[in-house]
Amino acid sequence: MTDVDPKEVRYEAPLTKFLFSKASGALLPLSGTFELSPVCNFSCRMCYVRKTPREVAAHPRPMLTLERWLDLARQAREQGMLYLLLTGGEPFLWPDFWPLYERLIDMGFLISINTNGSLIDEAAIARLRAKPPTRVNITLYGASDATYEALCRAKGVFSRVDRAITGLKEAGVIVKLNGSLTPQNAPDLEQMIRYAEQRDLIYEANTYMFPPLRRDPAMIGQNERFTPEEAAYYHFRRYRLQYGDALYRKFLEDIAAGLAPPPGLDESCIDPLDGKIRCRAGKAAFWITWDGYLTPCGMMPEPKVDLTGRSFAAAWQDLTEQSAALTLSGVCTACPNRDMCHSCAAMAMAETGTASGIPRYLCEMAQAMKTLAQQELASK
Repeated sequence: MTDVDPKEVRYEAPLTKFLFSKASGALLPLSGTFELSPVCNFSCRMCYVRKTPREVAAHPRPMLTLERWLDLARQAREQGMLYLLLTGGEPFLWPDFWPLYERLIDMGFLISINTNGSLIDEAAIARLRAKPPTRVNITLYGASDATYEALCRAKGVFSRVDRAITGLKEAGVIVKLNGSLTPQNAPDLEQMIRYAEQRDLIYEANTYMFPPLRRDPAMIGQNERFTPEEAAYYHFRRYRLQYGDALYRKFLEDIAAGLAPPPGLDESCIDPLDGKIRCRAGKAAFWITWDGYLTPCGMMPEPKVDLTGRSFAAAWQDLTEQSAALTLSGVCTACPNRDMCHSCAAMAMAETGTASGIPRYLCEMAQAMKTLAQQELASK
C-alpha cells in the first residue's frame, strides 16, 4: 500500500529491520516473550490464556520462579536475544515482577510490557520512569466503566486505566494502545479512537479474535467474538474513523484488488527479509509460557519444547526444527485472497486444530471484506 497515514505503517527502525533480517536467516532468537503468569484481575470473555489462582495451584506444573526467569534470560541473551516482551495474564500481578523487570533492564534488554493498565499506580510509574521500558502496551477495552464490566467482568477500572495512561505519558514513558474489538465494546469504537487521538497515542485495534485453545483445547474455531461478516464491517469502520475518507478510499481499492493490512497480526509477524506478512515465530522470535514451555507463538498450543532440565540453546534448536516442519494448507497458499486474510500457522491451528487446516472463518471474513469494498466503491 502507498500514500497511507504514517500511523498505519507498521514501523521499525532500520537497525531493527537489519537485525531481524540477519536473525531470521541465521535462526537466532533475537526477540522473546516471557509470559510471567496466566493470572489476571480481568476476566475478558475472549482471553486465550487466563487462569484463576486456584486453577494455577491445581496445575501439574508450577509457575516459573524469579531465579528461573533470570537464568533463562541469561541463556537467551547468549544465543542472541535483545528484544523482550513481558506479558501475562497481567504481568504486574506476578509477585516478583519488579525484581525481575529491574534486573532485566540492567542486563541490557530492550523491554516492552503488555498490560491492562489497571494496576499501574504512582509508585509503579516512578519505577518505570527510573528504569524506562522501550514501550508500555496498554489494551484499551472500552471508554467507560460499564463497557469494561461487560467485556472484562471487572468493575470501576476504566478510570484507573485512564490515570495510568496519563501518568505514564507525563513521566515520559512511551505508551501504545491496543484494542480487541468484540460485540461487547464495539459501540465504544469511535470514543476509543478519539481518546487515543486526544492523547496523541497510537491505537491499533483488531477485530479478529483467536479461538482460545490454550485456555480450553475444546474451543477450536470458537470464541466470544464477531461473526466473520461483523469482523469485516468493524475492520472497515475502524479504518475510516482513524484515517478519514481519502485514505479509506485507497484502502477500499486495495481490498478490491486483493490486498489489505493484516487483521489480527502485529509487527512481529512481518518478515524483514521481504517485508511481507510472514511469521518470525520459531525463526527469530520465541515465547516462553508461564509453566516452562518454549513455543514459537503464544497463540499456539503446539509445537512446544519442555525447558525442564534443558538448556535454552538445545530447546531453541529443537523448536526451530519443529517450526520449520509446519505447513499450511495448499488451498490457503494458492488462494487469491491470501494477501487479505494473512492466515498463519497459529490462526489455522486455532480455527481448525491443525496448522494445515483451512480456517473457514478467515475465508469468510476475507470474502466479506472484498464484497464490502466493492459495494462501497460502487456507491461512491
